[in-house]
Amino acid sequence: MEMRVAAGRWTPLLLLATLLLASNLVSGSHFRYGTISWRPIDTGDAIDAGLDITSVDFDNLARHTVAFEFKAAYRRNYEWGKFFREQWRLPAGPNEENTQPWQDGGSCYTKDSCSVEVPATGSQNYQMFISEEEAIAAGSDIGERSYLEWQIKLAVGRSYYELNVTGPNINNEFSDTRRPCVSPFDTGDKPICLGTDPSGTVNSYPAGYYPVTQIDPTTNRPVPYDATYPNFVNADTVPCEKVDNADPDYCSPWSQTYGFFFGDNDDNGYPTSTDVVLTITDTNFEVTNVGNYLLGTSSFYHTYRKNGVPTKKKEDFTPWTAYFTGGNRLTYTTERLINNHQGRFRLELTVNLNYPGEVIGKQGYVPNNSPVMTALPVLPVPYTGRSEISANGMLATFQVAGFDPDIDIKAYQGSKLESNEKVYYYLGSPRKMGMLLANQVPDMKYPSRWNREDYEAARKECYQRSCAPTGADAAPFVLVGTGTPGKGATRDGSNAIPAGTNLTLGNNFTDLANGFPLFTYEGTCSECANGDRTCTSLRLLVDGFTTETPLNFTCERYKPWDNKLNLAHQPERLYLDRYSGVVQWETGINPRDVDNATYLTDFWNHRDSGDVSNTKYAKRLAAKGTQPSPEQEPLQPGFYNVVFDVRSYSHDPDCHLKVYDAATLGSISPHTGKAFTLPAPGNGGLYTEAQCKAVDDENMIDIAYVSVPLDFLLFLYPPASWCSKSKCRNTQAGITTFRDEGFYGTQNDVNVLSTGSCTICGGGEWNLYDVSAAGLTDKQLNLTDYTVCLQDDDCKYDFDTVAITPAIEADICKRNTPPKWVDQASAGNDDGNTPTPRLADRPTWSTLRVVPSDPTSALASDPFIDGVPIENVYPGLALFLGQRSSEVRFNLTAVDEDDCVEMQILPIGLFMGYTMYTMTEDGLTKGTQACTYKDATKDRNCIYNMKLELIRRIGTTNQFYRTFIWKANDTLPQIQDPRPPNVIVCFIPFDNYQIGVRRCVNIILSKDQALFWVDARPKLRELFLSENERNDAFEEIVSKCGLSVTGPNLKHYENPCEYTPADLTTFYISPGQTLEFYMTAMQDSGNPPIGIYISEGGTMRANGTVGPPEGATFEYLEYDDKSGKTHLRDPAKRRFTWTPKEGQQCKYVLCFIGNNTRELEESIEFTSTFFWTRPFVPIPALLDERCYTIVVADQQLDMQAGSFVDAAAALPSLTSDCGMTFSMWFYPEGTTTMSLATFGYTKPGETDNIVYMLEWDPVTAVVFHDGITVQDLGQYYRLKFSTGQSYIIQTDAEFCVNEWHFLTFTIAPNGNFVLYLDGVETTHYSDDDRDFHVVAVETGSMPVVDGKVEIIGDILNNNPGYTGFLRIGSFDAVQTFNGMIGDVRIYSRVLTAEEIGAKQFVPLTATSEVGLEAYYKFNDGSQADNTLGNSVGQFNKYRALPPDTADSFCNLAGDTYCNNVAADSPAGPSETEMKAKGQLVTDLSGNGNHAAGCGPDACSTTSTMYFVFAPSPITHPCPEETLPTVVHVDGGNPIFVAGTGFARSQWLKCSFSMSDGSIKVIKAVHNTTGNISCVSPGSPDLTVSALEVTNGGVNFFTNFQLPIYMMERVVSFPETGGKVTIKDACDMIGTNLFSMGAWVYPLSQSSSALEDVISLIGMTSNDQTGLLSVRYNGARFVVYEKIGSTVTPPLGESSAAPAHNMGEGSGWHYVMLSGNTDRLVLYMDGESTELTATSISLSTCDLELGTTTTGRRAFFGYVEELSAFSGFLEACDAYQIMWGN
Repeated sequence: MEMRVAAGRWTPLLLLATLLLASNLVSGSHFRYGTISWRPIDTGDAIDAGLDITSVDFDNLARHTVAFEFKAAYRRNYEWGKFFREQWRLPAGPNEENTQPWQDGGSCYTKDSCSVEVPATGSQNYQMFISEEEAIAAGSDIGERSYLEWQIKLAVGRSYYELNVTGPNINNEFSDTRRPCVSPFDTGDKPICLGTDPSGTVNSYPAGYYPVTQIDPTTNRPVPYDATYPNFVNADTVPCEKVDNADPDYCSPWSQTYGFFFGDNDDNGYPTSTDVVLTITDTNFEVTNVGNYLLGTSSFYHTYRKNGVPTKKKEDFTPWTAYFTGGNRLTYTTERLINNHQGRFRLELTVNLNYPGEVIGKQGYVPNNSPVMTALPVLPVPYTGRSEISANGMLATFQVAGFDPDIDIKAYQGSKLESNEKVYYYLGSPRKMGMLLANQVPDMKYPSRWNREDYEAARKECYQRSCAPTGADAAPFVLVGTGTPGKGATRDGSNAIPAGTNLTLGNNFTDLANGFPLFTYEGTCSECANGDRTCTSLRLLVDGFTTETPLNFTCERYKPWDNKLNLAHQPERLYLDRYSGVVQWETGINPRDVDNATYLTDFWNHRDSGDVSNTKYAKRLAAKGTQPSPEQEPLQPGFYNVVFDVRSYSHDPDCHLKVYDAATLGSISPHTGKAFTLPAPGNGGLYTEAQCKAVDDENMIDIAYVSVPLDFLLFLYPPASWCSKSKCRNTQAGITTFRDEGFYGTQNDVNVLSTGSCTICGGGEWNLYDVSAAGLTDKQLNLTDYTVCLQDDDCKYDFDTVAITPAIEADICKRNTPPKWVDQASAGNDDGNTPTPRLADRPTWSTLRVVPSDPTSALASDPFIDGVPIENVYPGLALFLGQRSSEVRFNLTAVDEDDCVEMQILPIGLFMGYTMYTMTEDGLTKGTQACTYKDATKDRNCIYNMKLELIRRIGTTNQFYRTFIWKANDTLPQIQDPRPPNVIVCFIPFDNYQIGVRRCVNIILSKDQALFWVDARPKLRELFLSENERNDAFEEIVSKCGLSVTGPNLKHYENPCEYTPADLTTFYISPGQTLEFYMTAMQDSGNPPIGIYISEGGTMRANGTVGPPEGATFEYLEYDDKSGKTHLRDPAKRRFTWTPKEGQQCKYVLCFIGNNTRELEESIEFTSTFFWTRPFVPIPALLDERCYTIVVADQQLDMQAGSFVDAAAALPSLTSDCGMTFSMWFYPEGTTTMSLATFGYTKPGETDNIVYMLEWDPVTAVVFHDGITVQDLGQYYRLKFSTGQSYIIQTDAEFCVNEWHFLTFTIAPNGNFVLYLDGVETTHYSDDDRDFHVVAVETGSMPVVDGKVEIIGDILNNNPGYTGFLRIGSFDAVQTFNGMIGDVRIYSRVLTAEEIGAKQFVPLTATSEVGLEAYYKFNDGSQADNTLGNSVGQFNKYRALPPDTADSFCNLAGDTYCNNVAADSPAGPSETEMKAKGQLVTDLSGNGNHAAGCGPDACSTTSTMYFVFAPSPITHPCPEETLPTVVHVDGGNPIFVAGTGFARSQWLKCSFSMSDGSIKVIKAVHNTTGNISCVSPGSPDLTVSALEVTNGGVNFFTNFQLPIYMMERVVSFPETGGKVTIKDACDMIGTNLFSMGAWVYPLSQSSSALEDVISLIGMTSNDQTGLLSVRYNGARFVVYEKIGSTVTPPLGESSAAPAHNMGEGSGWHYVMLSGNTDRLVLYMDGESTELTATSISLSTCDLELGTTTTGRRAFFGYVEELSAFSGFLEACDAYQIMWGN
């Protein structure tokens, strides 16, 4: 039982105890920062872990053994070795185990050793880790002290001693403190037996036991007595002791315990623990607020057991909880820790050993590791008001740095986006922050008050000492929960306590029966009336002198117990995004001023949206600058303690495989104070696997995740304008920042680079502990609230006398800005700068979601509060694409734009080789590490470790960089590279003041692995859905297709499958219709991202990339990865959508490349098309291409045997007011009389009445007979128009069937009637072509009644009971139409002849037409209504390969679709695949006068009607290529033109542009819709002509022009040999006087032999063979002669004459050889070369070009314009002849 001491009875012994138990324990170790992580051990750890590798149980022990990694920072110059059993020792030698002796200064390894003096010196042997400067100042010559590799032992103990068993005492009672107390509020002290209760009577409780009285302030209930403690009976009673003392008896309380505890028990049932040996890795000697620390690490091992049996966790649903506690945190008065000062330091983590590989059935096992965290020991944070946006967004903002080193085993198999697992960030609970605070009353004076009872009792005493005269009552104290004054109050409400009872610590005013403190102070918050009596004094250390200031009791200073303040808690107004680790802190402007500015960015407000069903988004955003901002008091400057609880998925299968018991389900999480999340309904009491993976659910059960702590300090410092009067340089007394001696830019650390020194001005405060102290004046600089002010001139301005203007401010104060990344110029372009995110990789959500630090605040109802714009903090992933088994290397370049810089570039989570696993030849993990932990971390000889080289400066700039390197074993096959193929690593730039935005780089290592287009190939399904290699993403795609993917009745693939069409597929589409298909690609590796691009055939953009055709879109789509976000990933899907417009009729060939580098398109090389040849070869890694043909073609309406279109809707608008016009194109195929269009009406109960009828009428063949021969001129047709009164007008019989015709008739209001057939023009096609077409224009008059003609609309309007009809095509089963109809136009006015001629061949634009009542183009065909199962609006795909190339094995490498009838499409469009009967025919005029194909009741049963793809004369033809492309300049060559859209039209023409600017038009011959021919015209000059084609004789469509080269002919000599001989040339010329020359185009680049070009060969006068030859040697022309068999040296050679493609000047050369008896000259391109005169005289000879003679090398190339002269030509003559003169 704790002893309570009356006021004024402080004995020396008690004072000593107070110092030991309070002051020194409080200051113990001066903790700054700490984190712990763990990992399962590997074989390299076994000996160090103390395991016997020869033991049969070795594997089982190893699988339950953990290696812990402990990192911590402490104050450097603390008295190490004095207390808490701390020891220290010197470092070991290089590569040696440390065997140096441990030393201490009497740190209580035994009770007698506490603070022992060193006999030789009389001083205590403390280790202060002093700097070189400090050593010199102390008169020591010990030299430089870095202390690296020195070691400190942080032992396990209680108070100052080890955990132990003491006793027995005089009553034979033992104290056992080997167990740390379970509850932080348990003192471990047994109550006294047979004592007196508060009523003054002897208690009547059972002998040996006493009710639990210690109170948990968070629940206000008694602390249960734990079942693991000695003499446990139940949770409500605790054993008592006969001799009362204040020492713990059955457990070691949190307030006194220190050391590392693993969480399990040894074989005797006691908790296991270990001494932590901290090896110093960094020493900071800078005595500043953020410096002066030791940073160290410790590694140690533990095998977890339960009841002696190795086990991975404590219970089925409870992980092991390990923790470290080591003294108290900083104080408030000496080091200004604002929150949690003198609190217990605790690092708590959970351990759950799982091997995910076992769960998913992979070879070997892959263990689960905990997350790994890192932080600066002290992070400086400037005051950042609402009007000042911090570096990363709103408020003071920074990010928590951590990662999970686990590599998901699935990543090696290629089915997961990221190899590393996600971590989630939470603010640590009070428990994880250590829970307890010392709560001294006041600070540094009384013993630490860890519990509420002691604190309130001390407050009572303090009040009494200050305010109450001796014997006074306790008026200000009231009974808890009643408001009843404490005077005379008792626990049962009776007046058992006499008035005037002395309220001292010696009286126990506690309700022992109910476990509640009876009284709390609720008096007024003012000084006591007896102000001359003090509660105590405040001890301060000022300028080296200790002073004590009397303090009166006030409510402000000694507030009633409040869990939010008196227990560990996070800083106020701190917000955290659990997904990114982004922290925001609303600090205020500065230490004194209220912040009442309006929020500058969209931020939160407290207005509830009223949507209680979705509390996640229960708050609405306030728009920028509109939210009323309440005044915000500033936070105090100084240190703040912050603790993060960082979690990742545990992979524990029990989470979703075992049923939880009811007690567990109803329990409360000790971390959140809320109930655990319940299993999903309807799952049999089991959690779902998705729930267990939802680590972002804060209330999920502990077994679902593993958690680690991160504990460090924030230093909140004032802005630059905050300084004391006349003391604005920080070397002045009273000015404090966290930089040493007021200078910046002087770092010498190898990891920090500096640019030179600046003086720091301002940015301090007068008094460390109290901002209201008199020495702190108002701002004197009159400056902007800069975070820090850097001057080059030693703060020279006297701010009292100098008025600070903006110009002076800009001169003297340079703001410290956060460092920024220097990005690559374009994403993926390695230019030496930092990899930058692409737009596609950046997050799509707009703002971060943050969690308030206070779970009871108004904001806590909404766990996701919108805050910082996401792009400011997390701009997205940068992508680095590498190759398996190849090194990864890139730079991280940052810039700081300040005058002075101290730059660091820090990594967050570099992966080490011990987390990577060796791979089998099949690419499976073996379960063995690529490197042991020792190799990777201690020896540093693992090549797979990621690393950063030392920081470097770029010239004299303020840019710095570090090179990231991730080496590889390039001798390994790619599939065996142990490096994970898809990881994310992050980095931050830091200038020792501010942290820049984190940059994360997604490193993807691809292997040479086939990329597959996703379609219905069975082999593809086998590949991705085999039992052992199941690919979730592929399964997600094919699941939409159901059984049709593999069923025996597999039909053509369509939506919703969204498969990729087969290679070389053809699509047909009409203008106005929409084509849509999907390009879906994936790799078995699962390595994202895959990019899909148009490589050829699209529209060339300004930047040189290829895009979709005009009007088309090609967009990426997302697959949900079930994490709440979507990614452009593997597989990648892109949708092509196009609605062609009028004028785009053509054939388009588009090629699509899929590869796994989703680069910006300007960096893709689109220069070649990849295709397959047989036999198939494995496709190149990462790349595949498919090409498709899209034919945009008009549709026409094909009618046979009695079908028609009913277009009656427009008839009422055709009246005699303005007359009418009717036009249509038709293509007759029958030989009998056929109706074309019939206008009429039906009376009720009567038959049809015809008003107008247009017919196509054959005439009897004309026969000429002259008595000898009979000539049949064939059958011709005419157009007839009749009325209901049998009035007939008709054309002459001059027209043919099986070609397009255009009819028009007009009826004017006055009865004038005009009938047009085939237009109005009569000109011939060309002067040299007798072909012409005829036109017919017939006129007449219609019957007129009362001055007006009666038109069909008048009849219908005047007779409401009449039903009109307009049958386009057949009238009935007898008067039928066979053929095609297209482009019907109906006007409610009379068109002139000029208008008809102008519109005949032009598609109409309805909005530009006057009086257009109906317009039918018949592009309404849908291929949905066919046997292929196409969805509505989908256009059919036609067979890619003919059936004889079918691949019976469905070869994946061949990229075919097997080409079998079950899986593939039809061979091509069918004339019967788009039904028109009963189908809508759209009116394009905009009037809604739609027509319809006749239905089964109206049409003849034997009739047919279909929409067909066919061109008409108004269709724009699309020529694609010609054969030949070169014709003779004289003309007369037939040219065949291939393309699409050629109509069988009498107006079909080709046009040729001439060199003089004229155009020649030639009639074309129609062969097929894809081929025509025409004869080339002659051209006056050599030229390149633009060939164009028209179906209508006019309006050539200039979008499609083909070049035709009109040239003279040349002689082509093949490489195999060829010869042209001019016989008896010597009859014309001779070797004694001659010139011969030609244009020569050599193709050979070989110099191995001489090629004969031009030769004279014959017989000399003495009958010897003679030869004079110009030859070519691959670079020059050489002249040779030969007589008989004698070969003489060359007579000479020309200057350089390069062959084709050999550089500048290559190609054609003019060569002439001229000679007489004295001279021989070679001219080449006008340049002359004098040769040795020939000695040959030939009497007879031939002139040869080339040769076929054996032994002579044939010329390879062209020869043109050969000329020969019987005379010698000088250079000027040769030049003239060279150019044709």
